[in-house]
Parts: sequence; C-alpha cells; structure tokens
Amino acid sequence: MAQIQIMSSSLANKIAAGEVVERPASVVKELVENSIDAQSTKIDIYLEESGIQSIKIIDNGNGMDDKDAILAFERHATSKLLNEQDLFRIMSLGFRGEALPSIASVSDVHLVTSKGDVGTYVNFRGGKLVKKELSHARRGTEITVNSLFFNTPARLKYLKAVNTELSYTIDFINKIALSHPQIAFKLVNNNRALLQTNGNNNLINVLSSLYGVDIAKKIKVIDYEDPYFKFKLHYSEPEINRTTRNYITLIVNDRMVKNNELTKAILEGYETYLPINRYPVVVLNLTVDPLLVDVNVHPAKLEIRLSNLEHLKTVITDIIHKKLKELLYVPKVIFNTPEVKEEVVENQQEFDFLKLDIKEEKSEYSHSFKNELNAKPNDVNRPLYYQENSFKKEVYTNNEADPIPINETDPIVEIKQKIPKLYYIGQLAGTYLLAQNNDGLYLIDQHAAQERVNYEYYLKKFSQRTNEVYDLLIPLTFEFSLNEAINIEENINNLLHINLNVEKFGLNSFIVTQVPNWFKKGNEKMIIEDIFSYVLANKKVDNSILFNDLAITLSCKRSIKANHYINEFEVKQLLFDLEQCDNPYTCPHGRPVIIHMSIAEIEHLFKRTL
Repeated sequence: MAQIQIMSSSLANKIAAGEVVERPASVVKELVENSIDAQSTKIDIYLEESGIQSIKIIDNGNGMDDKDAILAFERHATSKLLNEQDLFRIMSLGFRGEALPSIASVSDVHLVTSKGDVGTYVNFRGGKLVKKELSHARRGTEITVNSLFFNTPARLKYLKAVNTELSYTIDFINKIALSHPQIAFKLVNNNRALLQTNGNNNLINVLSSLYGVDIAKKIKVIDYEDPYFKFKLHYSEPEINRTTRNYITLIVNDRMVKNNELTKAILEGYETYLPINRYPVVVLNLTVDPLLVDVNVHPAKLEIRLSNLEHLKTVITDIIHKKLKELLYVPKVIFNTPEVKEEVVENQQEFDFLKLDIKEEKSEYSHSFKNELNAKPNDVNRPLYYQENSFKKEVYTNNEADPIPINETDPIVEIKQKIPKLYYIGQLAGTYLLAQNNDGLYLIDQHAAQERVNYEYYLKKFSQRTNEVYDLLIPLTFEFSLNEAINIEENINNLLHINLNVEKFGLNSFIVTQVPNWFKKGNEKMIIEDIFSYVLANKKVDNSILFNDLAITLSCKRSIKANHYINEFEVKQLLFDLEQCDNPYTCPHGRPVIIHMSIAEIEHLFKRTL
C-alpha cells in the first residue's frame, strides 16, 4: 500500500496558516494589503481585544461579485498573478492567493462585498463554507474575522499579552500608512480610536499624525534618482532619535519591507551623529524596476532581494552623511515645568498695572544683561573663540591668550560660522565649560569636544595614504597568546595601510619598526597597544570600517577626562580646534558636545516671565 498521499485542502490551508497567520497583526496585514490592491482610498480597522476576539476591515475598494467572493477562499486563487511572466514584474502587495483560505481555516470569517450593484455575503468557519446570500450594494468590502485560532488552541495559547499583540498591529498600521499616504487609515480598538490619517498624500502630515508635530517639524527630505533606482528619503535631524529601530521604515515599490542591509546603510549615515543605541526617524521610499526586486523569498512577503544593493547602500550612507554635515545646530535644553494658572483678578485695571510692572522689571533686567555682554570684555569675560562670516586668519601663541592677527595682506577666508561668539564664564565640576552671549547660556562637554577634534584628526590621518613615517631607534616588541597572534597576523596588511610597519617576530610576538609621522613622540607604544586592542576585539577587520573605528577608539583615549580642570588658554585652543571640525556638535559616539539654554528659558525658570 502506498504511504505517500495528497493531503486534504483543509490540512494544507492549516499548514499555510502556520506560515502566513502568526498573530492578529498578521491577519490585519493580509486583509489591509488586499484592500490596498483593490484600489481603496479609505480603510477602517476595528479590533476587539487587540484582534484576538474580532478583526473587522472596511474599505471602499473595487469589491467582488458573488463568484469571486467564493473563489477568493480557494487556495492559490488570485487575480494578481495570471502567468509565469507576471512573477517577474510583481507590483501588487499580494499575489500568492494563500491569505484568505489560511485565515478562514483558523477562524470564523464573515465577508460582505459588492462592486456597487448586488452585494454578496459569505461565511466561512474552520475553512468550510457555512452560508452564502445576497447583501447590501455598498461598493467595497467588509470582512470580519472572529474567534481567531479557535480550532488551533496551541497557537492561541502562545499569543502574547493583549497590549503586546496590539502593539504589533499599531506598528504595522504606522508603516503601511507611511507607505500609502494617499489612503485614509483609521484604527480602532475596543471602540477607542488609536490612529487616523487623512489620506491627502502628504507624508509629513502622516508623520505628524503618527509621531507628533514636533517630530514632523524636524523632518528633512532628499530626492535622488539615477539609472538604477530613485528614492525619496525623509530623515530626522540628529536631535530627534528613539531607542528602537521601529521608527525606520523601508518602502520598496509601495511595499513595506524589512532589509537589514538598507537599515545598516541608514545608520552608517548617522554614525557619530547619534548616541549609541539611539536611532533616527527615517522613511525610505524606493522605486526600482520590478525585474530587479525579488519579493517571493518569505511567506509574509516582508523580506526582499535587491539587485545593485551595494551601490544603493553607498548612495544612501553618503547622502545622509553629507546632509547631516551641512546642518548647523546646537541642541537646546527643554524644561518640562508645570504651568502656572493665572488667578482671576476682580479688578482688571489693577491686574493691568501688575503686568506692566512685571514687564518693566523684565525689560530692565534684559537691558542690563545685554549691556554687560556688549561692553568691552575684560579678562574674565573675553570671548573663548569665534569667527565672523568674513574674518582674517588668527593664530594663537603660547605667550599670550589673545589671538594675534596676521598681517593685512593675508586673504580673507570665507567660512560658515558653526559656533557662535561666546564669553567664557568658568568650569563646572571639572567637566563642563560654561559660556554666555546675547542668546543665553552654553555648556560644552570638554571631553566630548576634544573627542570630536581628535576623531576628525585621526580619521584624516588614517585616510591619507602618505609615506610620512619615521623609524624607531629601538623597535617596540609586543607579545600575545597564540590565538591572538593569529588574529594580528591576519590583519598585518590592514595595519600597513596606516603606515604602521608590523613584522612577525617569533611564534607569538611582533615588532614595530616604523610608525606614522603624526604619532606623538613618546606615546608610540600606548597608541600601538590601542590599535592592537581594537584588532583583537574585532577579529577580522575591513579597511572600510577600520579607519573610522580606530579613529573613534584613539580619540576617546586621547581626550581630556572628566573632573580635569583646564586653564583659559586650553579652553580657547579647544574651542578653536572644535570650530575647524566638520561636525562640532556631537562626539564620535553621537553624544552632544554643546547645548544651549536661552535667556527666555532661564527667565521662565526664575518666574520672571508669565
């Protein structure tokens, strides 16, 4: 007797449901994507108990006739893929014809649909047709999924908490709304509206609805196109960042996808602009020829394969880094202070006089404060370092703290002012430099500031392929364990790229005979040890990341530490060096270097303003 048999359609649908329908969010995804493919402009999602009890999707799409309403629940029945050639030019979100039969096999499904004439109602329970009859003629489709996983208790048992399941659905609706701003979405759970977009095809409006107006205001837009692809990139300024990657949305040909390589390319563009484990708000909307995209690699159709991926990654990283480099910003300190409610004043005239007195007091205070700043600075209040939009070069000497102008014949250098004119006040806790100007108070983290200076210095030196080296009078010897020595030996060629001449010396030892000219005399051994430590920590390293990571490592170890007091000349030199940096606002780890408190904010804290 033959042991191999063709499984029943009911069993096949349940197996497919195990891949397609993981949780309520999976059901919402498949049904919403069907509504989008049906040319809907308005999609409402109603949940009960986060979709575990009930999911209802209402759209105003094309709808179906009575025959299609039944055929849609057959496995591999679809209107979106008719022949093999269509498989190479997939533009619809769904195409396999597995979603509806899979959902129906593990739930109680009620479908009402119409093309605008006679409507059809069908009911499938556990994959079997229970009822079919005529219904109302409203154009579109309304589908309700009740009692999800009622006949697969093992899967129902392993659903997470109600709020956790709801978070998965919200995350999907957020991203699908970003990928289709021309569609009005509404999400309701237990009669409580959670999300609503207006469908006016404005992505900034959608971002405002999802993440708030403050974030939407800080979003920048990049348009890019070349012979291979085009994309529109909405990206946040570095000060807007979150603790998870969920705020990075990738869209390819209107399909919301997941791709670790593209996400990595975006984060590399933000490298050194964001703190560690903080992530930006980004929407990447990519349009490519369907022939260059394979969406048929995952049951949920979330993962894709792209041709020319390396080129795309390079473009994304470079363009984000370039745009962030052009931003000139100093983060502001925002205080969440309780609002002071005004008491009702019976005598309005008396209240007006009261407001006048306060206004005059504020005016007098502000005037005296500005006069003090505008006055000729004395030794305590001299500028740390500043550059006007057009200025003559200045140099600093070890004998005097004040800058000495170069002769009048020197050319005028046009630069963009990055750090405003500041007057040094003092140092806080041996860590933060305090400065002021007409705009308020500035705090500079001295360690972060020198980290940024050192990082750009080392990165420039690592990237320059020069032969500026010097021989060590006595070669330095370094010993390692056998497995460490193997790792060092594998990376000797990479070390030669930075003009560090490392030679094998015995079984597990190395000697260094030649070092780059920019090594600080007397500190060669410490710098080389830092480089070896990096190589051992990262095993096999690539030149594309070696220079950047080494620069970060060395810059941190060679910077002023916290709780270390520096004199005024050192402060001036630090600020001078910082102004020359491409990005003087964050350290290599993404932490802020300088923050600002406005005079108005300070006055508000002291209740000088109402």
